[in-house]
Amino acid sequence: MSRFLVFALVLAGLVVTISPAQAQFDNLRDLVPDALHQTLFGTDAYQVVFEGELDPALRDVLRSVSESHALRERIPATDQMFQRRARADIPNLLRALRSEGYYDGHVEAHVDPQASPPRIVFHVQPGPAYLLEAVHFHGPDSENGFGFPPPGPTTAGLTLGSRARAPEIRGGTDMFREFLRENGHPFPWVALREARVDHESRTLTVTYTFNPGPSAKFGTVNVEGEERVSPRYILDKVPWSENQTFRSSQLHGLRATLMQTGLFTMVDVSHPGSIPEASRNNELPVTISVVERVPRTVKAGVGYETDTGLGTALEWEHRNILGSGEQLRTRLHLAEKRQMLEGEFKVPEFSDPSQSLTIQGNIGQETTDALEKKEIAAGAMINRRLDRFWSVGLGTNFRYSEVTQLGETETYGLISTPGELTWDMRDHVLNPTRGWRIQLRAEPFLDTLEWNTTFFKLSGSLSAYLPILAEDRLVLAGRGALGSITGEANMNLPPDQRFYAGGGGSVRGYAYQSIGPEVDGKVVGGKSMVEVGTELRLRLENNIGLVAFLDGGQVFSESELQFQDDFLWGAGLGLRYHLDFGPIRLDLAFPLNRRDKDSAFQVYVSIGQAY
Repeated sequence: MSRFLVFALVLAGLVVTISPAQAQFDNLRDLVPDALHQTLFGTDAYQVVFEGELDPALRDVLRSVSESHALRERIPATDQMFQRRARADIPNLLRALRSEGYYDGHVEAHVDPQASPPRIVFHVQPGPAYLLEAVHFHGPDSENGFGFPPPGPTTAGLTLGSRARAPEIRGGTDMFREFLRENGHPFPWVALREARVDHESRTLTVTYTFNPGPSAKFGTVNVEGEERVSPRYILDKVPWSENQTFRSSQLHGLRATLMQTGLFTMVDVSHPGSIPEASRNNELPVTISVVERVPRTVKAGVGYETDTGLGTALEWEHRNILGSGEQLRTRLHLAEKRQMLEGEFKVPEFSDPSQSLTIQGNIGQETTDALEKKEIAAGAMINRRLDRFWSVGLGTNFRYSEVTQLGETETYGLISTPGELTWDMRDHVLNPTRGWRIQLRAEPFLDTLEWNTTFFKLSGSLSAYLPILAEDRLVLAGRGALGSITGEANMNLPPDQRFYAGGGGSVRGYAYQSIGPEVDGKVVGGKSMVEVGTELRLRLENNIGLVAFLDGGQVFSESELQFQDDFLWGAGLGLRYHLDFGPIRLDLAFPLNRRDKDSAFQVYVSIGQAY
């Protein structure tokens, strides 16, 4: 078990390296060979190069303001026009340097129209950075002061001693305005009065002027546009009480909360442009306007894998079956080797706004090269969201199954109490391009038909995504998974609860559940497993994507991972067609350690990325 924990920490450590690695790829475009450069970025009539001691962020700013760079697909008709285009860019680049806090910068342009391809080289000397020395706020005087903390540099999102960047200084007006709205003043006026540069000390002093306007409190709340959703359900999500001091963040938070329910296509939380004259205590009424989604959805999908055959899935969902966001979902999966009917009922805000209760069940059968199984199962889990990214879950399940393996049929009545911990930083579920997801699951089992059979199943997974090129056109994705079972000898465990590897969601190139310890030439599964994988995903024009991937893994008969055993590796290429909700996936995989029983290749067709 100790090896399992060590390896889990190693996988988690990969996440820490993602952010520093990003900086190494920021200028990759300039390093790409010409032939591949044209495929990725299109054909440029000439090149634009920025030379000098420039950090990646500053280089990107210069590119964004350079007309020479923006027009690089169209070369001027004459060398003189080519020269003029480059020289005309110098004022743009100097303004960009000043906006980034470099007021003593120098730029020279050199044009080589005879090069292949022609080139414009800008030699940039940014000079020393000017620093922010002071931030002042001028507003109406008051002997008693206002009902909010005195403003300071952090109020405008600024830090004294930092580089004096114009975008941050201009953005300070919005941040200061929001600060006033957050502190009870819904109608403030804020402006940047002065930004004074001292060239001798290379510093800058900023002055904002403001008028907070009248203070206000929350008044009555009205709901508009609801049809099937209960108005009380909406009002229960209002985070403030009447006569409470106005805070703009609570308006934004309410809108986000209502949108996250999935019941609405539009939510608007608004108030009048001034405090009503009839208000006795500066109360500001709030109106919640909603447009409801169609509550019912029918989905159908088709998938194919060489080893499991053609499969279809039909799904029916009702997102508001009782009027308070309760979700009922049923799914029928029919394939050559698997037939399953599943049902799920989810109650949001179960006992607490951050909790949900999910009740689920299934009945069906499955036939693989490793085993045959018939089962009926039911369970419930409470999930609690700790914050935006962290969540935990605890539940209980009962599974009655009849499993046949090696010609012997056994019946099990397993009760378990699974617990989960998830850290999800992905930007998309079906097509992530950045971030990561880590999940740990622990589940003790007891066989109610054979009380002496108890075991503990622990598993963990990590997936990480790193965009390499701009606009997420090239993404490096990786995954790892671990598992370990303790408490029983391998052959005393229910066969369907042992670990197996191989298949479209595991080690591609090998048949489903074809990797694991064997008895008499038949795979019987194991007590521990490890899987790794990496993909390079390239998105082209017209929603087409290409993928190159490498998967590896192994399953062991003991609880501890036995890294000295040989991994089985599979590699291949994939094609993606990107739709609004996610990509359609076609993968062709080859086993690199092909055994006598392995096919020469495997084909996988489904919706969504492999991970």
